[in-house]
Amino acid sequence: MTENIDTLISAAEQAYQQALVTYQSASIDQKIATKPKLDQAAELIVTLRTKQLQGAITVSDQDVAAMQDLRNKVNDAATLQTALSSMVALILKFV
Repeated sequence: MTENIDTLISAAEQAYQQALVTYQSASIDQKIATKPKLDQAAELIVTLRTKQLQGAITVSDQDVAAMQDLRNKVNDAATLQTALSSMVALILKFV
């Protein structure tokens, strides 16, 4: 399962980077609504990486698949806020 945590973190980081790109092209209203979740996602990814170093995190194949699906959803500004909320909820399972 160590491989799953690496895959999950990698997918989360990629989703976050894509979310930043999508955020830049969003309307001002979308940016205002999305910024808090974007910041929270960044903080949680750092926390997750720290927890990984401490060990004892079990990530299922379904968790990895869910994160990879979320990575695809952050490409669309219309679904960015929902995708970020889902990403934050998924990461919170492990921190």
